[in-house]
Amino acid sequence: MLTLKILLFIVLLLYSLYSFGMGIKERYEILAMAKPENRFDQPGQRLLGALSIVLGQKRLMREPGAGLMHLCIFWGLVIFSLGIIVVMLEGLFPGLMIPVLGSNPYFYLLVDVFGLVAIIGMLVSAYRRYIAKVPRLGVGDWSEERVIVGLISGIVLLVISYFVSSGANAVTAGADRYVLAPVTGMLVAMWSSMSPSSSQVIYEVFWWMHVILAFGLLVFFRYSHLVHPLAAPINIYLRNLQPRGGSIKSLDLENEEEENFGVSKITDYTWKQLLDCFACAECGRCQDNCPAYLSGKPLSPKKLIAALKDNLPRKTKAAGNLKEAYAAAETNDEASLPELAGEVISEDIIWSCTTCYACQEHCPQLNEHINKIIDLRRNLVLDRSEFPSEAQLAFTNMERNYNPWGVGWSNRGDWADDLDVPTMEDNKDAEYLLFVGCAGSFDDRIKNVTTALVKILKAAGISFAVLGSEEKCCGDSARRLGNEYLYQSLVEENIEVFNEYGVKKIITACPHCFNSLKNEYPNFGGNYEVIHHTQLINNLIANKKLNLQGAGDSFKLTYHDSCYLGRYNSEYDAPRSIIGQLPGASFVEMSRNKDRAFCCGAGGGRMWLEETLGNRINVMRTEQALQTQPEVIAVNCPFCLTMIEDGLKEHDQAENVKTKDIAELVAHYLQ
Repeated sequence: MLTLKILLFIVLLLYSLYSFGMGIKERYEILAMAKPENRFDQPGQRLLGALSIVLGQKRLMREPGAGLMHLCIFWGLVIFSLGIIVVMLEGLFPGLMIPVLGSNPYFYLLVDVFGLVAIIGMLVSAYRRYIAKVPRLGVGDWSEERVIVGLISGIVLLVISYFVSSGANAVTAGADRYVLAPVTGMLVAMWSSMSPSSSQVIYEVFWWMHVILAFGLLVFFRYSHLVHPLAAPINIYLRNLQPRGGSIKSLDLENEEEENFGVSKITDYTWKQLLDCFACAECGRCQDNCPAYLSGKPLSPKKLIAALKDNLPRKTKAAGNLKEAYAAAETNDEASLPELAGEVISEDIIWSCTTCYACQEHCPQLNEHINKIIDLRRNLVLDRSEFPSEAQLAFTNMERNYNPWGVGWSNRGDWADDLDVPTMEDNKDAEYLLFVGCAGSFDDRIKNVTTALVKILKAAGISFAVLGSEEKCCGDSARRLGNEYLYQSLVEENIEVFNEYGVKKIITACPHCFNSLKNEYPNFGGNYEVIHHTQLINNLIANKKLNLQGAGDSFKLTYHDSCYLGRYNSEYDAPRSIIGQLPGASFVEMSRNKDRAFCCGAGGGRMWLEETLGNRINVMRTEQALQTQPEVIAVNCPFCLTMIEDGLKEHDQAENVKTKDIAELVAHYLQ
């Protein structure tokens, strides 16, 4: 009888391992169809980071409630799995005592406690999904939900079957090792008068239930779309190690073998981009922090990943394997893979993104949404010439006059008239290049910021110069709108000028310029020390090179974190440190601040596009600022300044509340 039991166990084990292996193989074949990408460098850094994120669950714990639930499930099942192994081995080989663990009451205490913890976590997840109905989870119809219900039920029953089988076995085999185990020990006490034959029947029934449920999870993996428990840790290990602001991959525009630029079909993505689809748990944290989604735009980062996942190549009856299925799709018009832009993902979704990084900041699996959208934009712009008419105007202006406004390039240095600002041509030994940027050169309101910054640099005795008419747009908007060709042209021309003058250090008041020059230009051979003006000003104040004087009237101030200085470059402290030094300033944080700050709506090239869908993002952000009842809204970015001022006009508060760049606030206190 025991031999038959072992043989049946082996058959079930082999089948479940076969199914699990096939599930991995089939998903690997999907990834193998995509384009190559190297994510295997720096294995030590990858492993340490993955262990920290996976074992510590630190990204999930940013939301303590949901994070604690997931922590219970993760660690509950990790520790409980040791109990699964012990129960199976002892059921196959009666009398077997596992070294160290087998007779250790503390081990069984841990298994019981963590088993209970896992059940609690699973029940809380069911409550959140089906009773509380947390909106971001997006509960679907029964055809989808029955899989999730089945998984939750299976895991709960798996733990319960362990308790029952262990308790029944202990009645006849001895309960000393369960003396500290709360659940198993309670069952032993309840069944102490049970006959050995009855306890043996209960043990065998629930032992097999335990085995079938445990092996069933391995089979479940092959046929279910819920594969993130395995894919997510792998995805985290293979995370992007480049600077956040430099993670957009460059296109080889001179590659004649390239069939298309950007992404047209699902297999134009890299294998790592498709792995994101398997890793996604559809938890909705990205969606809950996406300004496009929250303002009523059609973009949901979660649904974007889900749409891509639904369109991954699959086996067909006419094809024996995935590669054959893909080959058939390529040669059969009726079965061909669809164009993603327009057919699978609407163009309104693609153009709604502000590239604010909020989705990726809050994704527990470290999925990379933004590159996917930019790749779709690249295909629309470079291959299909399908993009908003306003984008065409911005492109034309950048091509002809090197700025999105289209003001004559020769007038780029006119802002400095009468300010005695040296140019690099006249002062080649300047320590810093002041990269003014398009807004600081041409926008009348932002010119005031540039003037204030010049005043600060002179007051601190900083050696600096500008390029004047030789400066060109950094290319940030062109790249994020999908025009990689225009972007690379601007980058090459700027780098040529920088190198001609031997530029080593760059100051800029625009976070978009800052990010591009600091994180993206090195990929094209432009390596410079780049500093944002808030960082420089903070250092100057700390080193006593600036003296802020004058008490003045006290005023209430709130501060808006720009996406490209904050989330992209993790600079939250310098602006706040400066604000803390402003005489008379009383600082109040907005509810959404630092890594949860709400975008102004101008990033990702959206500065140049009309916002016709949903609510205006800048108006929503301004409302959040007004909730603090400020007299001044401080910013660090020309785009943010423009958008917040427009938002104040929409709220009829332009006369009562002022928007000021940090440089303007500091310059006011210089004597």
